[in-house]
Amino acid sequence: MSLRAAVNDHCKSCTYDNLAPGTWKQQVTLCSANECALYEVRPKTTYAIPESVLSYYGVKSASFQPQNESSMENKGE
Repeated sequence: MSLRAAVNDHCKSCTYDNLAPGTWKQQVTLCSANECALYEVRPKTTYAIPESVLSYYGVKSASFQPQNESSMENKGE
């Protein structure tokens, strides 16, 4: 297993709740465990997270922007 796969698996098992709204990657992106050693390298979605998911987690949409969204738009993804 690669290091990236191991980090992804750890973050998914720690954060993902299949009964809560959002994909596992959306939920991990919104992770608030900033003291975690893996916080800075956690997997993050590059797509906009739906308002319904943001509001469920109490995140204001204006304060949240996926890091790579603009760079992905330039690549046509």
